[in-house]
Amino acid sequence: MIQDEKKGQNVSTYEIDNKKYTVITKCIENVQNIDGLYDVICKYAISQIN
Repeated sequence: MIQDEKKGQNVSTYEIDNKKYTVITKCIENVQNIDGLYDVICKYAISQIN
């Protein structure tokens, strides 16, 4: 895992069924609308399943 402290990002690479996937996560501070963030994450997850 690679961590970029300036941007608050974590980059991880996973291998599943001989395919490599890169996952980039970013820490968000001072989220004002938790429900809105939850909706965005759910919509993204559903779009990746389809």
